[in-house]
Formats: sequence, C-alpha cells, structure tokens
Amino acid sequence: MGTIGPVRGADVVVIGAGVIGLAAAGELRRAGVDSVVVLEGRGGVGQGSSSRANGGVRAQFSTRPNIEFSRYSLTEFERMHAESGGELGFHQVGYLLFTGTADGLCGLRAAHDLQRAMGVDTEWLSTDEVLDRAPFLRPDGLLAGTFHARDGIVDPHGVVAFLAAQARGYGATVVTDAAVRSIRSEGRSEGRSGFRISSDAGDFGCEWVVNAAGPDAASVAAMLSLDLPIQPVRRNLAYVEGPPAHGPDGGLIPMCVDLDTGVLVRREKSGGYVLAYSNPDDPPGRETTVDPDFLPQLAGRIGRRFPFLENVPINPRHCWAGLYPETPDHHAVLGAPPPLPRFVQCAGFGGHGLMHAPAAGRAVAEIVTSGECSTFDLRPLRPTRFAENDLVMESAVF
Repeated sequence: MGTIGPVRGADVVVIGAGVIGLAAAGELRRAGVDSVVVLEGRGGVGQGSSSRANGGVRAQFSTRPNIEFSRYSLTEFERMHAESGGELGFHQVGYLLFTGTADGLCGLRAAHDLQRAMGVDTEWLSTDEVLDRAPFLRPDGLLAGTFHARDGIVDPHGVVAFLAAQARGYGATVVTDAAVRSIRSEGRSEGRSGFRISSDAGDFGCEWVVNAAGPDAASVAAMLSLDLPIQPVRRNLAYVEGPPAHGPDGGLIPMCVDLDTGVLVRREKSGGYVLAYSNPDDPPGRETTVDPDFLPQLAGRIGRRFPFLENVPINPRHCWAGLYPETPDHHAVLGAPPPLPRFVQCAGFGGHGLMHAPAAGRAVAEIVTSGECSTFDLRPLRPTRFAENDLVMESAVF
C-alpha cells in the first residue's frame, strides 16, 4: 500500500475515535496495514456515545449476525480484561431476561433456541429459577426467563482506554480536534482508488476510508453521495442510591431486563443502581439532554418487577442520555458499497457498539487486508440491503 497525493498520507484513514474506530485501527495495524490514521472531531477519544454507554455485554440476541459478533467479542473482552489486569471492569454477572406475557415467552424461546444452536450456553429458567437468580423481583405473573453466565458489564471508560492504548501501541496514529469536512474520491492509480480527506487538522490522502463515525456516520457517507440510513436516537439512564438487592453482601446482580416494560436494572460495584428505559417511540434527533418524560415513564414501569426500587428517589442531576445510531433493522452496516469498494462502512450499531467493537474491528481488518471477511458472515449487514429490501430484524433491542 502507498500514499496518495501531496498531503499527509496513510493506507487507511478511520473516521471516529470511539470504541468502533479504535478497535478497527488496532486490528488493521495488527493485521499488517502499514499506516493507519484515526481522525476524531472531539478533543479526545471516546467522548461521544462510547462515554455514555450502559456497559452491557451480552450474547442474548435474536439474530445470527448479532449472536456471531457477541460470541467473538465476549472472548475478546475476557482476554482484554485479563491483559489489562482488570482495568476493563468486566464483571460476568450474566444477563437475566424475563417476561410475563405470551408474546414475550414466544420471542424469548425462539431467541434462546437460536443462541443454543449457535453454541451459546443460554439457560432456560422457570419462574422459580428466575427468582432464585433475582429474589428481589416481583413474582406476580412471571412466566419464564433466560440467563447466560458469560454476559455481563464493563466499564466503558476502561474499554476506551484499553482500545486507544492498543491502537497506539500497534502503531496507529490518533488525531483529535480533526473534524472531517469533506471527502473526495481521487480516481484510480494502478487499479486502486484513492481518497482526499479535508479535516480541521489538515488534509490526508489514503487508499481506504473506514466510516466509524457513529451517530455522524450518515453525514460522513453523504460526503461521497452514499445514502446511509443511520439515525441517532436518544436513550436515557439514571443512577440511584438504593438498598441492597438481597444479594450476598449487597453485591452485584445480573443485568436484569424486564422485557414487558423495557426497564433495565443493574448494580454498580461501588453500590447503587443504574436504571434504563428506552421509549420505542422516541423520534430521531441529536439531543443529549435527558428527556423530561424519562423519569415519569421510568417511575410508571419500574415497580412492576422491581418493588425495592419503586419508592427510591431519583435525582435528575444523576441522569444522563446518549445517542444510539440506529438502522431500520437494528443491525450495523458493515461493508463497502459497490461503487466505492474501499469506502468501508462500520456504523449503526445502535446500543451495541461497545459490546461488538472487537468483532467490528476484526471484520474491518479482514475486509481491508483480504478483500472479504472470513470470520463472520457480513451479507446481512451489507450497505445495499436497504435498497434491496432484504432486512433481518433484531427484536432484542433495549
């Protein structure tokens, strides 16, 4: 690979220094790409959606692409946590999903069966077994649940720090305060296309561009006239002090997901709880202040299964919001469009970017170095699927 044009050159320029872009940069260098530059518009790495994540890591999805990515990423998080001496804060407390409706039961069973068929050791739990895992739940009407012991929670800041150090350690260059203003395709040289990128940190010439811009990915794609249906949607979280959840010594609990109300509850290692609820009717937008309807919506739902938190006061100053970069089928876009085979899209992960970053990085590296991905089947994630109306819907979105 060679540089192009009388500007700062690189083999690959990655746009976005969140977890996806950092993972891609590290994997590209590890795969033997000589020169990798990451351009980040903010003043530091991981300051966008990565910094506002809930920290969940799970294999309990309802589609093959997401389960494949999770299986790979779980193993990588276990490795990374061990290599970092525990700095990732990876606690494999498991995800506990449960339902009290017939429709919820049907969907949970189908997802469980697919996960098991793909080698994920998800357990099917009766009502009593759910309550054994989480005795603090309200049992009324509870029908069943699933649990996967290798799921858990990580510290988003620890993940960002590890991936940034790994990328730089492998030799990638990360440039901050480098918002991308334009991308131009520069034609072909020796059968290879090239790009000229103008940014706040100067111009860069490269042979490959990786669009890992998260909520900004559609705007980046539009710079080369590519229509990418990724829209940012606000998601809200709250931290509350609360009583021990009847666990041993008030310790960690599984990531609890009430599928009927959409409420998530997990306990922090230092004490207290993180609560989340995502209104499926929230319109797309870039607002990251907390939705004023979030607290009343959460208050009206949390008591259904979490009575010990029903009357715990929530301080609005302890709430925050981030952006999910969503696609119509709740799957990422990963691959290059036919007219621009070296403009790789790696975005639209919704709320799953943190947990799927290791797999995304591996996929990008294989595309760039081999022309295709061999570790994962990326056909369901291809950019052209929307125009082809060939979508596989992920239902385990919360």
